[in-house]
Amino acid sequence: MDMEKNNHNRSNGLHSRAVLAGIIGLGLISAVVYFFNFKLDHLVPEFSGRTDIHVYISLFLFLSVIYLLAVLLILKNGSTIGNSKNLLFIILFFAIFFRLCLIALEPAALSDDMYRYIWDGRVQQSGTNPYQYPPAAEELKPLRDDRIFPNINRKDYPTIYPAGAQIFFRLFYMLAQDRVTGHKGLMTFFDICTMLLLTALLRAYGFETARVLIYAWNPLVIFEIAYSGHLEGLTVFLVVAALYLNALQKKTPGIILLAVAGAVKFYPALLLAAFLNRGNRIKGMVIFLAAFVLLYLPYIGAGSKLPGFLPVYLNNPYESFNLGLKYLLMLLFPGLGYALLSQLFILALMAAGLAVLFKDKQNVQVIRYAYILVGWLIVLMPAALQPWYVILIVPFLAFYPSAAWLFFTCAVVLSYVKYAAPQGVMPTWVLLVEYTPLFVLLAAGFLLKSFAVRSRINSIFFGRISERSAEVQS
Repeated sequence: MDMEKNNHNRSNGLHSRAVLAGIIGLGLISAVVYFFNFKLDHLVPEFSGRTDIHVYISLFLFLSVIYLLAVLLILKNGSTIGNSKNLLFIILFFAIFFRLCLIALEPAALSDDMYRYIWDGRVQQSGTNPYQYPPAAEELKPLRDDRIFPNINRKDYPTIYPAGAQIFFRLFYMLAQDRVTGHKGLMTFFDICTMLLLTALLRAYGFETARVLIYAWNPLVIFEIAYSGHLEGLTVFLVVAALYLNALQKKTPGIILLAVAGAVKFYPALLLAAFLNRGNRIKGMVIFLAAFVLLYLPYIGAGSKLPGFLPVYLNNPYESFNLGLKYLLMLLFPGLGYALLSQLFILALMAAGLAVLFKDKQNVQVIRYAYILVGWLIVLMPAALQPWYVILIVPFLAFYPSAAWLFFTCAVVLSYVKYAAPQGVMPTWVLLVEYTPLFVLLAAGFLLKSFAVRSRINSIFFGRISERSAEVQS
């Protein structure tokens, strides 16, 4: 008996070391790519019209293959090595290294949003309300320079970013001034904090901590935050922090943090429905609304200009980007206008939120329903679906791994092809490659789940009939 137990333990030890070696190997390969990044452009075949975007997509897709292999390795062997401290350290070490390799790079090759963040911070530091004037306004001429101002997009329009974001832009500007690397470093700091909080959240609900790799090694998360410096670094941190506070039964602070997340990027506000339960719905809504409004008070002087660029963004077809379901509906029903569909999608998201609001959510179910709402948000995105918006779903995949969403977080990079395409038109094949697997896999998962539930009900029902028949016969 003891010999069998020893053999079993030895076998598990060898298996664990093999998994650890596999993760280290995949991490080293990824580390080389992240370290050399765009310097590896000579490995991408030369062709007419090739740009930095094509190089980026090639590197990203290669890293995605490595990432998916690592995810598969972790999920397949979670029961034997999922809570290994050595494995967790290795995962986090590589994750931080990947990010540090990208912070010092100029983000303009993919996105210029970071320059708008810095500009809005500079405007506030000068004592001006950022909603009051667009960057091109004569009133802001003294603030212009030859480093940040030329890289700002939509100079003739006021800012689109909510009040919560503006507060952080000013704080970041006080810390980093005009240094792009400094601002990206701050976003990456919050991103690293997200990894640590997600690890604690996984442990709190009894999941293998190694699952943090699903977020920590995701190329979309790494590039869009550490390289492009997108606001999702802060937003996702606030959402995960709110979920963690909720797990600790600190529901009011959790709702306040979610309100801050909603005031940084509007879409996390939808997740409030997952946080509220019978007995705290009205109180939770009041706390959320009060915190949200409080963040807007410093900018109330802008009056009717407070929405900024947002109304144009939602209603102007020119702002459409990487649309999936919305694009399909516009093709099938030409009479449905872009602005009308935006309004219908917002109503559909509100309906989904109401449906979740009146569900009873206990413990990890809060995460499950928040995950469902984020999925609907991506499918029913009222305006453009920028690649970095998809980051919000990645932490939830550590709890509920999904082939559909894991694939989509990797395939969404293809949407950058639009910026390198003639006349800036998104090729139809890109949308097909992105969305067809997503919708097919989601539909297949739903049908399989429905079939499994139906089979279970039939088993219970017919099992009881069989038991009663046996009792009658006896």
